[in-house]
Amino acid sequence: MVKYLNIALAFIVVVLLAALYHIRYSAEAEAKALRDMQRIVAVEQDRHRTLEAEWASLNDPRRLQILARQYLALDYLRASQVLDLRDARTLTIPVLMVPRGGADEPR
Repeated sequence: MVKYLNIALAFIVVVLLAALYHIRYSAEAEAKALRDMQRIVAVEQDRHRTLEAEWASLNDPRRLQILARQYLALDYLRASQVLDLRDARTLTIPVLMVPRGGADEPR
């Protein structure tokens, strides 16, 4: 009887050791996956901060004003463009409409 009890207890110890190693290696695998995910999140946060800094520099009003002066032929609105002083009526302001779906539209 003691012999069978010893065999059963030895079997239980082996099963418990196997379960312990399985749990340990599963926990290590999950910890590694967590570290990898944290590394990916840190890279994405760094990329996000970089893009925010680039966006801020691209939208700087001084830079945009320089580019507008350089590439756009803008001028102040003159009163004669809006109001006909001869008969005191307002004029329509011409607006350039770009057709939608044309060849110039970016994809």
